[in-house]
Amino acid sequence: MEIRQLHHLVAAIDQKSLVRAAEAVFITQPALTRSLQNLELELGVQLLLRLPRGVVATEAGEAVYRHANLVLKEISTIKTDVSLLGKGVTGNLKIGIAALFARHLVDDVIWQLASNHAELNMRITVGSYEELVDDLVGGALDVIFTNLPAVEMAEYLIVEPLGDVTAVFVASKDHPLAQEDCCELKDLKADRWVIFDQPHSTEMFKQLFLSQGIDIPANLVRTNSLDLMTSILRKGGFVSILPQHLVHESLAAEGLVELAVKIPMITRKFGLIYREDIAGRSALQPFLLALRELFSSTKSRSI
Repeated sequence: MEIRQLHHLVAAIDQKSLVRAAEAVFITQPALTRSLQNLELELGVQLLLRLPRGVVATEAGEAVYRHANLVLKEISTIKTDVSLLGKGVTGNLKIGIAALFARHLVDDVIWQLASNHAELNMRITVGSYEELVDDLVGGALDVIFTNLPAVEMAEYLIVEPLGDVTAVFVASKDHPLAQEDCCELKDLKADRWVIFDQPHSTEMFKQLFLSQGIDIPANLVRTNSLDLMTSILRKGGFVSILPQHLVHESLAAEGLVELAVKIPMITRKFGLIYREDIAGRSALQPFLLALRELFSSTKSRSI
């Protein structure tokens, strides 16, 4: 199998036409056809269905297409990293950070890396867990720092837990229950809620009430914007569930407080996820080491 054959397959599936694909990779159509036939022969499967109006990928073709895209992106990254080495730069690192961790914790790590490794170029994306994992699998990201829901991961992804994050109930300091020493979950059922709009967050919210035999609140606002969530909470009349570190480190200054709800603490794992194929890349190591060191002490493993 040759790299050029992967280019040819990707072009054929993207263009849905052998003629247009040949033009895209700057070869003749007969040469493209021979290349694809040789690839099919080597793999022992049909990759493309030839139709009167073009070509479409078979199931095997779709599988090879996904892997080919990852391989070609990695080759592009290698070329970029090697070219930057000659300019005194060790490489590029594409980092994804879950929105609920972006306000602090990681900012110190990023600042230190930028200060101590001037040769390291970082591109940082903030998003939801689902968005970040999709980008990681697709090659748009190299590593993500996120909460770790109990879901099955692809075998080529390395999951490295770093600690536990505790979720707490949050409301405006003017909320009627803000000054209470203790309240029960049922006391919050009639409140208006604003929660982070992620599938696993929504499921956790539902299970929280159902596990206590309480109906799920009907007045529910979902958003993927942490800023909008805190703004809504500050206006009063709303309750939410947020990581404890946000409340203690930054949200307290915005007039938000933790409610003392009589219920077992909600804890979840957080950590790193990265692809097995780039685990040894030099540009990735400073980031991994910095986060491991940050959460290496027992005290820091819970936030």
